[in-house]
Amino acid sequence: MDEKIFGELPLRSWRWLGVNDVKSAAQVEEQIFDVPDGESRTFADVNLSAENVARRIKISVGKSARVEFIAADIGNGNFSADVEIDLRGDDSAADVAAVYFGDGNRRLDFNYVIRQRGKRTSATMNVRGALTERCDKIFRGTLDFQRGAKGSTGRELEEVIILSPGTRNRSVPLMLAAEDEVDGHHAVSVGRLDDEKIFYLMSRGLDKSQAERLIVEAAFNPVVEKIPDENLRAELSDKLQRRLSK
Repeated sequence: MDEKIFGELPLRSWRWLGVNDVKSAAQVEEQIFDVPDGESRTFADVNLSAENVARRIKISVGKSARVEFIAADIGNGNFSADVEIDLRGDDSAADVAAVYFGDGNRRLDFNYVIRQRGKRTSATMNVRGALTERCDKIFRGTLDFQRGAKGSTGRELEEVIILSPGTRNRSVPLMLAAEDEVDGHHAVSVGRLDDEKIFYLMSRGLDKSQAERLIVEAAFNPVVEKIPDENLRAELSDKLQRRLSK
């Protein structure tokens, strides 16, 4: 199968940064959902596959409706995710929480967009990841306030833990605003594990590897615990522990 660019920012001016050049050869799995007016839905997308995976998910959210989208990638192959949430209705809301773990030679490509079209919409995007060995990862997170979205708010945060010097991380938080009366914030935190935390845990009898694993698990748990399926949560946690113990 030929490799094709899967997800990219909608602005050509970003191409020189190399954030739109990750290609995927996987067959695209596409899902489309609609959340009717006044309803609340939770969607969980978990990747534990050993194969290359590419997913495109589109969710449309109606008036006074709410969507919670939870994602976790602990797979072994390359992974691409293109997620688009359209807050088309007034007073609609989206809460996105995601985690990813990249190791080996994995290539990870995430493109998340929350498009805010209705009045007084609310969007949050909280993403946490850990990278080690030679993993190459891009995360693009876009809050798109369109004309007519008066009174809307948006918050976006990605936190990345770098576990080894051989990784390549590219984080691109983006906020687009075609409406004046909106309130949006976006931020990225990228860094190695806190030496003081490592020292404290080692002083309590853990070795360095165990201390690192505990910190990463603690960062991931708030998202993992949101997954409705108890068996899936357990499988995900077990696989993460085994991967961190290598």
